[in-house]
Amino acid sequence: MKRVVVPALVAILILVCGALAAWIVAARVVVATIAAQARLAGELLDTHVPVSEVLARTLVRPGIHVVIVDPESGAVIDAGDSVVRTLPLPPGGLPGAPGFAPANPPPGSPFGGPPIDGHPGIDEPGPSRLPSGPIDRLTLWAAGTPAPARVVRGDRTIVIAPNIRELETWLLIDALAVLIGAACIAVLATRRAVSLQQAERDALEAHVAERRDAADRYQRFLAETGHELRTPLTVLAGYVDILRGHATDRPLDARVVEGMYAETSRMRVLIEKMLTLARLEAETSVPRLLDVAAAATEAAQLIKQRYPERSVSVKPERSASIVIDADDYAAALGNILENAIKFAPDSPIVVETDVRDGNAITSVEDRGPGVPPMERHAIFERYYRGRGRDAGEGVGLGLAIVKRIAERWNGTALCESRAGRTVIHLAFPVADEETYGVAR
Repeated sequence: MKRVVVPALVAILILVCGALAAWIVAARVVVATIAAQARLAGELLDTHVPVSEVLARTLVRPGIHVVIVDPESGAVIDAGDSVVRTLPLPPGGLPGAPGFAPANPPPGSPFGGPPIDGHPGIDEPGPSRLPSGPIDRLTLWAAGTPAPARVVRGDRTIVIAPNIRELETWLLIDALAVLIGAACIAVLATRRAVSLQQAERDALEAHVAERRDAADRYQRFLAETGHELRTPLTVLAGYVDILRGHATDRPLDARVVEGMYAETSRMRVLIEKMLTLARLEAETSVPRLLDVAAAATEAAQLIKQRYPERSVSVKPERSASIVIDADDYAAALGNILENAIKFAPDSPIVVETDVRDGNAITSVEDRGPGVPPMERHAIFERYYRGRGRDAGEGVGLGLAIVKRIAERWNGTALCESRAGRTVIHLAFPVADEETYGVAR
């Protein structure tokens, strides 16, 4: 909530400060306009321009009120609010009316004050009229009390004062703009808060779903791993019983030894995969510059030693160096080869290396039955085993290790398959040897 409230309050504060600044500028403009028009009025009266509505229109400006009193013609010209009116001057004058200058102005009258030095005929500013209510007083206070000016030439008087009604309108428009802006900010902040809450709720639900899925996969992993380990242990226990009952003077059946070796190898492979995943999750690594063709050849040789009856060949079309932990690359390629040997038992296996689009690519091809389209992404997930595979075909960790290693080193793992041919591509960015100036 703090991420929404604080920016909203800051925006409202900026809006209020902007509106206040605009109002102060408008008030200063009114003050300057009054002074400028007072000087202009003095110049016009000095040239004996006749008092008329034309003269009033010449002097009136937005935000000011002009009142011209000419006792000689017995007229009062009132110009303000875009309206110019000519009124008769009653006998005895109009005391208390804006723009009327009696001979002896009473205290507090709109026309009191001594002359300004250097400006004959212009009096010290005073209020154009006594405020008639709270709005008038608020307007004058908010505007910095722009003062009126009085220009007198003989019997003719021109009073230029702030237009209270127009200032009130400006102030209300300014306040209304602030209120509308604050309302818009509040609406946007509310929508943003709702959006953030929804995003947090969705993230929480996704996290809960992910945790639930992880827990389900972990439970499945425990069950399948226990089953995988129990099977060879059960076989080994049977062979141990055979050995316990075996007469020492009789030769040992070679099938017992081979069976024990096969089952222990099966447990070793499973435990190695579990340890590899644990190492990958621990984020420990020793990156170095690695030649892909040399590393692929070495991994293929290790597989051929473990499965001497299988045909595994390496075709290094082109090679490049990558930055990776050598153990990670060996584990990834080894698991791809193990997967090909397991699911393509009668097929030769070909390992190719190439360089395309800035990536060093290692491809493992077999001539097995292929992977159905709907399973080509799923085979890289943990604990996933394809349909129709029995318990003796692993727990689905091999290609999950490949995917984790690829992601760890900004690479990709991709399955390309059709009936009678499957290729697993393992790609890593080519290293910049100038940047990674390390020994191979």
